[in-house]
Amino acid sequence: MIKKLSDVKQNLETLYNVGIELGKSVGWDWNIFPYTVKLGSTTYIAGAPASGKSEFWFEILINLSCIHGWKHVIYSPETGSHVDIYSELMHKFIGKPYVKTPWSMNDSEKLTAEKFIEKHFFVFDDQSEMTASEFYDHVETFEKENNITIQTTTVDPWNELKYDFKPEDLGREDLFLSRTLGEVRKKAKATNKHHCIITHVRDQKIEKNKDGVYHYPFPTARDLAGGQTWFRKGMSIILFQRYAEGFMVDGVPAEKNEVHIKIAKTKPKGTSKNGIYKFFLNLRSYRYYAKDIVGRDIYASRLEFDTIPQPIPQMQEFKPLPANEDFDLTPIKDMPF
Repeated sequence: MIKKLSDVKQNLETLYNVGIELGKSVGWDWNIFPYTVKLGSTTYIAGAPASGKSEFWFEILINLSCIHGWKHVIYSPETGSHVDIYSELMHKFIGKPYVKTPWSMNDSEKLTAEKFIEKHFFVFDDQSEMTASEFYDHVETFEKENNITIQTTTVDPWNELKYDFKPEDLGREDLFLSRTLGEVRKKAKATNKHHCIITHVRDQKIEKNKDGVYHYPFPTARDLAGGQTWFRKGMSIILFQRYAEGFMVDGVPAEKNEVHIKIAKTKPKGTSKNGIYKFFLNLRSYRYYAKDIVGRDIYASRLEFDTIPQPIPQMQEFKPLPANEDFDLTPIKDMPF
């Protein structure tokens, strides 16, 4: 449907007076990690195996629940069964394992975690088999049957869903992805949800240093299964790179729990800021943190649910690592076609 400017005059007036509507904060100050989650949009995440993709995204979901009260549906067979996923979410929420050990959460913390995760998270079991269309239909049916509103969905990884090729796809994965991811974007907008999809890297080179220590670099469009289609259809694109311990990065050896996160594409403009941001994983609490300019650990704020104290000063001088500002400006030689 074609619309004249006068048809959307009220919306334009709102934009003129209020400005671009940002997404919701994920807990970190904009100067630390400038990424927000906007309803009616999508985030696509990619990286090598064991680079921290699911771990980081699950933490973002917990932060969104703590700060904004959001509810989420997760389909993540590779993470494990629904029991495994609920256990991991409670570990990340409390910061202690959901198992009976001397260092696990106590009975009070266990009850708090169960109550919180029960309210905000809903998980498909790992035996579910469905297409993308069936997945989103299941979510809407679940909402109606339980009289609740889901704000985000997560598919992790994409290739666990069944492919429902249509004649117009001509049996080609790129055409199937173009059609299906377009439908995912439209579904997010129509239902005012944020759809996250985590996808695998298909073919990725390995880089080694002079000591033989290797790591997987950030994937380019051609490294993903389906290639550039992900970058064309995605609104927000986040890439993960995890250096091997001891790999020299700008003259400094990488730590065992270090991960670099690249915001490679941002739409709508203003909801995030492209760049590369360095994080570390606290292996005990399974929470991520950045470091400020004097080396202090900066965890995401979870308001009243936060049990890890935050540094009082707002470190405005924190700078991201150098990076291309926009994936769309990457030289043609990095494109798959």
